[in-house]
Amino acid sequence: MERNARTHVVVSGRLPPPVDGMSRVTALVLERLQDRMRGRGRVDVADLSPGWNGGGIAYHLRKMTRVFGTMGRLAAGLRKPDRRFYMPVDSGWGTLYTAALAGTARLFGYERVLHHHSFATISKPTWRMRLLTRVAGTDCTHVLLCPAMQMRFQSVYPAARTCMTMSNAIFSAPGAAPRPRRDGPLRIGHLSNLCSEKGLDTLFALLRALQIEGVDAKLVLAGPGLKPKDNAMIAAGLMAFDGAVEYHGPVHGDAKDAFYHDIDVFVFPTRYRNEAQPLVLFEAMAAGVPVLAYERGCIGSDIPADGLVPQDADFVKAALPILSAWADDREALAGASAQTLTRARVAYETSRSGLDLLLDRIAGPHPAAAAAAVPAKRRVAG
Repeated sequence: MERNARTHVVVSGRLPPPVDGMSRVTALVLERLQDRMRGRGRVDVADLSPGWNGGGIAYHLRKMTRVFGTMGRLAAGLRKPDRRFYMPVDSGWGTLYTAALAGTARLFGYERVLHHHSFATISKPTWRMRLLTRVAGTDCTHVLLCPAMQMRFQSVYPAARTCMTMSNAIFSAPGAAPRPRRDGPLRIGHLSNLCSEKGLDTLFALLRALQIEGVDAKLVLAGPGLKPKDNAMIAAGLMAFDGAVEYHGPVHGDAKDAFYHDIDVFVFPTRYRNEAQPLVLFEAMAAGVPVLAYERGCIGSDIPADGLVPQDADFVKAALPILSAWADDREALAGASAQTLTRARVAYETSRSGLDLLLDRIAGPHPAAAAAAVPAKRRVAG
């Protein structure tokens, strides 16, 4: 029997609900991993999600219960000759949960892969992340989202000696044809967990500035309001702008595809401290929708330079002339759309090798490619 046929993989992390970037990527990686492991071993899924984001006693009690349950699952695999552990890294105090499970996996002899989705601990180093990288061990593989994120992470946390990069672009296959030219109001889209941290207030300020400039524009929002105050802001915007704001609520599947097809520009003025590499930007680009976004996390290397707004700049002032020009010159907008689609195709193709390497690190090399497999280097960043 081949070694990989006895592979035992434990995947532990937050799966939807709730839906956010990290839970979505975890679900997507799990789907690809289960396909890779079919007929070769077992994937034991330990969902750590309490069912909602936030804090409080009830949240942490449920989370701790699930963490202890995952430790039991790790112990149950001790007799397996090939043991592997994959987990996305929680942010904030949740890093301690990740450290507890990574340490347990190391104690029980699992090969370990930790997937990082936050820039917060790079921009502002924390003792919790230092603890995690030390507890996980120097042979633990840390997955970062872009080369800049990897280099900065390793410079801040030298205990993370084995690292690799995998872009979230792999989860958004680009369309085959350019978008058709469209006249009428410039439709400015935004999809996220709607809140001020993601720029909800900035979007309304931008729409007001466009109206003052005489630009015919509409703001198209999708996604759930994160808190009651955010839902109140959405309701106030719907009333104040008298038809210039559309709100679609949460969208998935065909409804999400229709959302991207129905907008001309995707605007993402995020101030979220954990922002690293939002899936929605790749989804928009894969649909040929030009993107304007603050330069946070990996965004600076992911979207065309013309769409980047420096973090310390006024987003409305920076975006206003670009959107005004596109509203007046639809040929220029079509050119930006074509450039965006080309960039999305390059990012998608480039990210294929990253996904293959990630699946190899979690599950072991695919039998067909095992003979040609190259072991990961101990330290990748120079």
